Order: sequence, then structure tokens, then C-alpha cells
Amino acid sequence: MDERRVQFIEIAMKLFAEKGYHATSIQDLVEAWGISKGAFYHHFSSKEELLLAVLQHYSENMMADLTAAAGGGTEKEQFIRQLAAHFSHVRQYKEFLHMVMSEQLPKVNPEIERYMFRQHGRLFLWYCTRLEEVYGEAIRPYVYDAAMMVNGIVRQYLFYFFFHQEMFNAEEAARFLMRRFDAIVDSFAAGERPLLTKESLAPWMELEERERQRQRERLASAFSAVREAAKELGAKQMDDVLEAVAALEEELLERHEPPRVYLVEALLLYLRHQQAPSLVAALAALSQEMETYRQLNGWERGTWKRH
Repeated sequence: MDERRVQFIEIAMKLFAEKGYHATSIQDLVEAWGISKGAFYHHFSSKEELLLAVLQHYSENMMADLTAAAGGGTEKEQFIRQLAAHFSHVRQYKEFLHMVMSEQLPKVNPEIERYMFRQHGRLFLWYCTRLEEVYGEAIRPYVYDAAMMVNGIVRQYLFYFFFHQEMFNAEEAARFLMRRFDAIVDSFAAGERPLLTKESLAPWMELEERERQRQRERLASAFSAVREAAKELGAKQMDDVLEAVAALEEELLERHEPPRVYLVEALLLYLRHQQAPSLVAALAALSQEMETYRQLNGWERGTWKRH
């Protein structure tokens, strides 16, 4: 993501945390950013789009922190460190998260509501993966039930520590809860029928797949917009740009494997260096749609390699 856009998003996050999303005006934002109100709409089509970008930025930071916290050692020790990092992350963004809860942000518009719902699902599936990695084959038949319990317990403790920071010790809390998770896993009787199965969660999974397909269509539309903008170039430059766009589109939408980071970055760099005013807005929109598509597919932040 463009560094200036990231800076705008982080400043907006602080403003929303301090004043509240609804009380923060576009004028407040542009004054903090040091740009004109007209320039705001060059970067974001609306305050709602900015809010979505802020929520995406927060979620990506959180998942990146969880990934980075794993380190070495046993899977259980890594999971403990990740739980501690999750607690610390919530403490770091306390004011922002308080605003998210108090202002009922899912009601801002349907796109934000869908995004926040998907993020809950994303974290739930992360718990499923990590529990299987920690407990192995024994947990597999009950992984969805175990993940639901673990997720619920963590959320409630996070909420409690949210308002009682003086009693908060991230690592101590993580180790305490890990012992509880051990007991939950041990409590499943051999042959016991799980309440939650892959089939029972299918509507949730299908929602994610529908959103991924919707984003594929948006990304394809963004590629079409770049090709349309390229028609204003000279014949030789237009041919070169269209060839690069075709290669980039094939890499993202037509391969059966995750896109190759070096090729995606090289093609984007080439397109951005064309110094063609007609391409600027279309390329900016394309980059944003690519970033959203990357998030939906679970590829690592800042690269195009799958987790």
C-alpha cells in the first residue's frame, strides 16, 4: 500500500478514536492530513470508504502481530505467545476499539457490516488452524467446537481486561487460559459427537466464497479501467502498458497458485513509472482492489505469498 495512504489511515484511526467516527468530519481529517478537501476525494471516495480502510488496516496489523509473535519453540509455546500478543494488541488500540464498540460501526453501511463479520470468521478459522497444530489429530473431530469455546473465552477476557488494565498481564493471562484450553480438549470423550461440523458451518464458508467472487469481479473491472485509460497513450506506450496489464491480470486471476511476489511487484513498478497522467487514478484504484483481494485470499501483508 502507498506510504502516504497508510499515513492518512493511521491519522484517521487516531482521530476516530479521540472524537468518534460520527463526530469526525472530513474537514477534521483534511486539516490533520494537511491537504485540501478536494484532495481527500482523490484518495477516498467517502468517509465510509476511509472507515473501511481503517478497519482493514487494524485487522491486518492484528493478524500480522499474531503471525510475528509465534517465534520458535513448541506449537503450544508459540500459541501462548500469540495469545499474549493478542491481549497486548487490544490494549494498544484500546481507545479505537472502544469507539468501534460504542458507535455500532457495522450499521454504517452493508459493506462495513460484511467486512466486520468476515473478520470474525477469519479469526475463528485461525483458531481452528492453531488448535489443530497445537493438539494434533485428537482435536480434529471437535476443532470447530473447541475453536468456538476458545474464541468466546478469549473475547470475554479481552473485554474484562479492556476495563481493568491494572490487573492485566498479557503473558500470565495467556498461560492461565492455555491451561483451561488443555482441560477443554481433554474433556472431549472418544467417539463423542461434535455439535459443530464443517457442514453446519457451510453457510458461513459460502459467504466468504461469495465475497471472494465479488472481489474478483471488482478486480477484473479495475483492470478494464486501466486498459481504458491506456487508450489515451501513444501507440507504442499503449501496447507496452496493455501487455504489462495482461500479464498482471493473468498472474492474479488466472493462475491456480498464489501470485508470484517478484512478478507482481515488478509489473506494478513498471506501470507506475510510465509517468502517464491518464493512468494515475486507474492504477491507484487497481492497487486498492488488489490489496482487498490479497486480504480476502489470506496472503501475507505486503507480499503475494500465501500464509
